[in-house]
Amino acid sequence: MNIAGWTNIPNITNQVKTGAPQAGLRHDPGAAVPAGGGTAQGSARLLQLDLSGRKGYREGYSIQDAAESLWKQETQTFRLSDLEDPEKANEIIENMRRQARWDLGLSQGAGETKDEVLSAYIQELRQNGLGGAADWDGLSRELEAFQSTTPEELEDGLDYLASRYVAVLDKLERNYTGGELAAQRAKLDEVYQAGAAGMIDGYAQLLQTNLGISDSGVQAVKDSFSTILSEKVDAYKGALGKVNEAVSQSGPDSVWLKNHDAYIASQLRAAGAVGQTKAPYSVQDLAAAGQLAQSYRTEIFNASSCGRNEATLALNLSMADMKAETLIEKGIVGKDMAALLRSSRAQGHENALNALDQALAKREGSLAPGEPKGTFAPVDRTVFQGIYQTVMNVYQQNGGNGAAAIRAGASYGQMATAQAAARNPQALRWGISSKSYWEDFYKTPDAREATPLEIQLNKLLVQAGQAPSRSCSTYQKYVNSWQDFLSLIGGGVDLRA
Repeated sequence: MNIAGWTNIPNITNQVKTGAPQAGLRHDPGAAVPAGGGTAQGSARLLQLDLSGRKGYREGYSIQDAAESLWKQETQTFRLSDLEDPEKANEIIENMRRQARWDLGLSQGAGETKDEVLSAYIQELRQNGLGGAADWDGLSRELEAFQSTTPEELEDGLDYLASRYVAVLDKLERNYTGGELAAQRAKLDEVYQAGAAGMIDGYAQLLQTNLGISDSGVQAVKDSFSTILSEKVDAYKGALGKVNEAVSQSGPDSVWLKNHDAYIASQLRAAGAVGQTKAPYSVQDLAAAGQLAQSYRTEIFNASSCGRNEATLALNLSMADMKAETLIEKGIVGKDMAALLRSSRAQGHENALNALDQALAKREGSLAPGEPKGTFAPVDRTVFQGIYQTVMNVYQQNGGNGAAAIRAGASYGQMATAQAAARNPQALRWGISSKSYWEDFYKTPDAREATPLEIQLNKLLVQAGQAPSRSCSTYQKYVNSWQDFLSLIGGGVDLRA
């Protein structure tokens, strides 16, 4: 089962971010940082611009696509000095306008259609073929784009890196020999290693910064990436013969397709990669860890602006950790990754609490006129620990019923925050504010209470295929989150975006 798509559906990350608004802090609880890329569930796909120029990334790549990418490169790539020539500048601008009309589906008027232009261009390729030199600048841009790889992109990104390396290497070995080939291979290794290092370091940092995994855990993550990439490279090398044979039988287009490394790479990916890995952590393990890290990152971000308090952090992080425990218990996450996630859990909690503590101290240091000392009292860790442990204990005792565990956490939280108010009566987030929060925890908001802004936001949510934000209680949001999660991991569906 592939689990790398939860950020598009309410997931480990953003299923919890709207489930427990702040209690008594001056911050909009809805202003949560997005956990990852992707359009909202049910929404129309928006026009997305990939400035890196990745070819066939997460989508099909036809012969016409291959020709179009070459046409773009020839007609829309220029130096600044080219713009000093009026004739060249006009040609470049017109080609860009033409491309924009094609992309937007606008009428061409009396001009040539896209099919007419590309058909003529393909005829030129069939006649003249394609050179054997690598586009190093373009390849570097493509691979550098993976520095911020998200969990839902992880496996596709690894496949892309490995397939591009194999395809370019094959192209070089067919067009160069001797010392020239050695120099070209060295350049390829340099570009590829830089792209791979960007992905590996960026992903490892995501895990360490938000989950607090140890240095040895980070090294195991990096070793896993390196092993998986090596396995994929070997698998694609094994498939190269069949792909090249198929290209050679593609008729007149074989003349130029054999040197189109991006097209060859797309066919390698279509042929499939390796199955089981010998790496410490599988791609699925790494994707699950990344999803959890995104969840923690959202909570840390909101805590750092006082958008969370100890109680809401405890409920949200326990929800994320219950989901992680469920993945572990169902064998979706391997034993080694399970040990890493569990061993780092306390540090991840501390990261979130430290972010909240720093935000409270900053607010306390700049009190508004009339606000008493202690309005933003330091973090009360007993509140967090009590609620969190209650949720997790009930989850373990009742056979994994997440909704019941949240109810138990809310019940304990009402008592714990009342005690916190007694210890710090001046603290804004306790007292009447927290009491009101718990009293409303199970209540469905009255639609008549919605502000004009909320009404507009709800309309957008409905258009995107999501429930209006005020259509259910805080508790019901947790229940929906939990039910969606169980449905996804139990339905045998492909969860990758």
